[in-house]
Amino acid sequence: MEINDELIDHLENLSKLKLKSSEIEKMKTDMNEILEYMKLLDEVDVSGYEPVFTPMEDPMIPREDRSDQQDPSQILKLVPHLKDDLVLIPSIYAK
Repeated sequence: MEINDELIDHLENLSKLKLKSSEIEKMKTDMNEILEYMKLLDEVDVSGYEPVFTPMEDPMIPREDRSDQQDPSQILKLVPHLKDDLVLIPSIYAK
């Protein structure tokens, strides 16, 4: 794969970014270095190894679907800050 201006323009469009010319040159350099590193992986001899599709040996077994009849008011006892049964949280707006 060749890293050229056309590819960079396409990536800019996909990512909705506008890069400066210095950033474009740095991106080209970085992407070429990544591709060169990936070429090293092509040289690794993997014959004799089975493909691994997941690192987990045992499949996940779903738990039984059941409802727990619990009193919702018990949850409010765990909340650190309450006011009239409402949960107080820090403001997300700048002060």
